[in-house]
Amino acid sequence: MSKTLIKNGCIISVDPGVGDLPDGDILIEEDRIEEIGTGLQAPGAEILDASGMIVLPGLINAHLHTWETPVRGIGGDWGGFDYFRHLHANLAPRFTPEDTRLGNMMGALSQLDGGTTTIFDWCHNNATPDHTDAALDGLADAGIRALFGHGSVKPEPKEGEKHFSQIPHSREEIKRLREGRLSDDGALVTLAVSILGTDYGTLDVALHDFRLAREFGLISSAHIWGAPDRLVEDGYRVLAKEGLLGPDHNLVHGNYLGDEELRFILDAGVSVTATPQAELQTNRGEPLTGRVLAMGGRPSIGSDIEIYSTGDMFHVMRFALLSQRIFDNQKIGGDRPRADKISVRARQALEWVTINNAAAMGLEDRIGSLAPGKQADIIMIRSGDMNLMPAHDPVHTAVLHAHGGNVDTVLVAGKKVKAGGRLRIPEADLERKKEALRETGRRLLREAGL
Repeated sequence: MSKTLIKNGCIISVDPGVGDLPDGDILIEEDRIEEIGTGLQAPGAEILDASGMIVLPGLINAHLHTWETPVRGIGGDWGGFDYFRHLHANLAPRFTPEDTRLGNMMGALSQLDGGTTTIFDWCHNNATPDHTDAALDGLADAGIRALFGHGSVKPEPKEGEKHFSQIPHSREEIKRLREGRLSDDGALVTLAVSILGTDYGTLDVALHDFRLAREFGLISSAHIWGAPDRLVEDGYRVLAKEGLLGPDHNLVHGNYLGDEELRFILDAGVSVTATPQAELQTNRGEPLTGRVLAMGGRPSIGSDIEIYSTGDMFHVMRFALLSQRIFDNQKIGGDRPRADKISVRARQALEWVTINNAAAMGLEDRIGSLAPGKQADIIMIRSGDMNLMPAHDPVHTAVLHAHGGNVDTVLVAGKKVKAGGRLRIPEADLERKKEALRETGRRLLREAGL
């Protein structure tokens, strides 16, 4: 049985029972954490010296369209419905299965490089089973932990075709995956159903899709904005009456939901994931992190689309925290020029991107904090880097100053995927992969006329 011993690190466990250890050790056996403490000994174990490093649970990205990686960064100035017009209607139909595999692999490697060990891969450009299998191949090639959300395409319908809002999720595909490649709920990559929901699908389609996920024991996830133009205004109340709402459903966005409806949704046990970077590029509605927190819920966050901005979860965490503070400060009453105290603390933001995201993905018992018995998804950041030192407060350092470039070591299920600041991939191989990504992106943009 292989053992790894992380020694002398400043451990931020995000576990109330373990707490923080300014100079602690973590013993790993195979893929799990065996013990956390000080002065641990493990004869024969591989030693990872964490002196001068902050040791954290691997970050988690609770909402990412990883397949879009080949066209990363093209929409930084997009507004209105540009994303739907350029991406879904124009670029997405041009993706081959190999484009999807490459996007998922390189997107996942980028997440690992930046200290994110788990993603909710919301894959909604799987036009064929070959696209789906290629997306899964990309995740496997990268070695990331992922909840693979099998989605559906959203092209402009051709004459005689149904609009995508009228097309139920494919039971055949979910059955194929659930009984085949993604049958093991303990595997590194597991299955979810990324559905249209009641904003983008008809009520009949929504009922079908929720029941489909429930039939196969899977988490369902839907983009829900709550705007006046949603297809089924009272959809969530209908779903509740049908017994279809619970912790096995994940709602993404929800910026325009009223307080009464949001409370109703949270009381049903539904998890809510905000993506402030993407939401605030084109929307005036406040991200739901603060409102969920105020209602006693557990905010969850994701990067969403790298079409707009970075998927580095250190940046996403910081943006979510600071934007929430801005919205809260706007509510200061009277003639006071500033808040008397901070509305949301840095440690809370760290919980959003670790244990809360794990809970939203149904993985809280496995990941999201450092504790004996949990999977050894662990990152180590160099507190001596120029942008971090002297690192007086390790939580503030990690949340408010760090970025993916400060990540020295990354373990997923006890396996090193990054060490010494470099991914464990031969440099020549990595350069070939980068060039393939560049060429794929250029071809797609050329074909789309962008």
